[in-house]
Amino acid sequence: MRQLSLNRRAIGIAACVLATIAAGVLVRARLSSAAEGAALVRGNAPGEWRFWGADAWSTRYSPLTQIDASNFANLQVAWQWNASQFGEDEYYRTTPLYANGRLFTVASTRRVAAAIDPGTGKTLWHWGLDEGLRWQKAPRQFAGRGLAYWSDGPNERVIVVTPGYHLASIDAKTGTPDPRFGKNGVVDLMNGLGYPLVPWAVDDSGPLIISDAAPPRKARTGEKWDSVRKIGADGTIGIDPAIGQIANSSPAIVVNDVIIVGNSAVHGYFPIRTHNMPGAIRGFDVHTGRQLWKFNLIPQPGEFGAETWTKGSKVGSDGVGKNDAWAPYSADPELGLVYIPVGMPLMDEYGGHRPGANLFGTSLVALDVKTGKRRWHYQFVHHDIWDYDTPMAPNLLDVTVNGQRRKIVAQTTKQGWVYALDRLTGEPVWPIVETPVLQSEVPGEQTWPTQPIPSRPEPYSQQGLVESDLIDYTPAIKDSALKLAKRCRMGPYFIPASLADGTGASGYRCSWYAPGASGGVNIDGGTAADPETGRIYVGSQSGLSTIQVQKDPCSEFRYSSPHDSCGLIGALPAPAGYVAQSGSARGNGFEGRAAGSQIGGVSILKPKPLGGVTAYDMNSGDKIWWVPNGISTPVATNDALFAGVTLPPQPGRGQAQIITTKTLVIYGTGRSGGPPRPPFHLYAVDKATGKDVGQVQIPAKTTAVPMTFMHQGRQYIVFATGAGANTALVALTLPHGAEGSGGARRR
Repeated sequence: MRQLSLNRRAIGIAACVLATIAAGVLVRARLSSAAEGAALVRGNAPGEWRFWGADAWSTRYSPLTQIDASNFANLQVAWQWNASQFGEDEYYRTTPLYANGRLFTVASTRRVAAAIDPGTGKTLWHWGLDEGLRWQKAPRQFAGRGLAYWSDGPNERVIVVTPGYHLASIDAKTGTPDPRFGKNGVVDLMNGLGYPLVPWAVDDSGPLIISDAAPPRKARTGEKWDSVRKIGADGTIGIDPAIGQIANSSPAIVVNDVIIVGNSAVHGYFPIRTHNMPGAIRGFDVHTGRQLWKFNLIPQPGEFGAETWTKGSKVGSDGVGKNDAWAPYSADPELGLVYIPVGMPLMDEYGGHRPGANLFGTSLVALDVKTGKRRWHYQFVHHDIWDYDTPMAPNLLDVTVNGQRRKIVAQTTKQGWVYALDRLTGEPVWPIVETPVLQSEVPGEQTWPTQPIPSRPEPYSQQGLVESDLIDYTPAIKDSALKLAKRCRMGPYFIPASLADGTGASGYRCSWYAPGASGGVNIDGGTAADPETGRIYVGSQSGLSTIQVQKDPCSEFRYSSPHDSCGLIGALPAPAGYVAQSGSARGNGFEGRAAGSQIGGVSILKPKPLGGVTAYDMNSGDKIWWVPNGISTPVATNDALFAGVTLPPQPGRGQAQIITTKTLVIYGTGRSGGPPRPPFHLYAVDKATGKDVGQVQIPAKTTAVPMTFMHQGRQYIVFATGAGANTALVALTLPHGAEGSGGARRR
């Protein structure tokens, strides 16, 4: 008994000691986590770049000052990292992250995650997942735009969403999956959506075609893999392909220990099937990968907004699908809100199969991070038929409007407007007026009678086409421009597509399209913000093209952008009397759209300070300066109509890819901007005035938004470039000894 008593006492003492140690470890972990949080500004450590948009507010802002107007032109290439060592890519569109002395990125169509030494460009570790047919048939088979980062102090994780729709949590120090997260560090995102998972098979060896042709299918019982022909069933399991396709194209965002993940779908240019999988936003526990909540982007029967789908919103119904939130997200950790920019439903340029306003299409939705409940939403386009899906993470700012301090969210869009909203309530900061717009002449289409038109700020891109927009250098030029303009349907904005055969009531065969499907603002450009002054800097493009619809003979849709799907795997059989087309006559819906707006190579649009980089003061809603994207180029023509006329230069094309620092706006011209041949440059302008302060020659055009950070006393700027088998990250820094004393400044 005595021995037993002593053993019990010893066990009790040991238990107390262990409890004390455990409590101490827990306290230290909590203190470390608290210290980590206290050191963060908008979720980012000063001098680092922990989010795709620099911080949770998606400002793309860094307080660094080492690189400034006096030395920007002295930047040199420090190193180049070969992303194509992991495979080819469509084009390289990643923005890396920097945290705790390491750079993190993704590469190739398999979205391999990697850590890089920021000072040398040496690969520290890499991780990838073999996804079989889910990779082969991924709707968005490219590297993605980046990844997410999380830390509680002692622990660090890199969060990757793969092309085949898996969520992985990787130890940021070692590159090994976290064994406590999901199954061996990976969560299958096709689980938890409420759809049946089945074995997959394929009938070809290629990827999913952009029109949603050549999809996978449910495997037949006993079907095996043919390793020679590379068809059949390879053991891959996924959502039944008859329901549709789902993927991901942008990084998750981690807010208050919750990973928020959305999805993307196949492009809506000219799909074959009139239904697809609806989009959903989900929250996952960052420690375990457990799904916490799900928010449907197409409200299901009984949910808020379901009545805006007047034919019904049930999954599998004609017209129901897509509506994916494919762009990056923003968040306010203090408010516990995440802001979701939502895309549009099926399909891009015709919506007769889905009458109604179609919530939450082309909207911004604020969700509670912990519960996934909708706090508010704002729809930018009702019943979208212009491919105006919200393409960019919104910018969060604290500003002073009419003497009152306001927490706002500024959403830039393809439409060419900044929509400024209160980020607690979603109410407009300045009036946004529901305004009557042109209605469709396409049979079966029911366009919405009004659209929300912001009163401030003024647009940054050409919108629609009216007579006053036309060049008028001479009376003859004015008459010719007007004659060309009147060939297509005109209006100030939101002009619906016309029937390509001219059988609409007005007889038009086309409508003017400005901004077009690429914006305005789009994911390649977008907007940076200055949280200290309340200003934003919009990288956009401005132009003019046309839009029309016709019947694709082998699609379920009544109309689409001109296209012929006949003969593609998964398309409908060709109708009786069908005559096959070849070459460009088969169409992809986009050839020649812009060429119809020119006379002798000269645009009928007057040159305006639109596109390029536009600065706005969001305290007042005023436009404060504008510069072209890169440099303006001379316009020349041999057309006799312009004889004796000195034509103004053409502003740089493409979408500027912008970041901001303490004093500078820094940008690359993007893959479609700048000169067609070297030399290529990175540019810097004064943030307050837009005055050019320098440019530095770079090896190739930027293909994604740059980022900047401070590492071992040196400020770096890193950007992605290249396509195919020639993709890389390029790092710039000042020569040794020229760094000065600049650095991170705390707010």
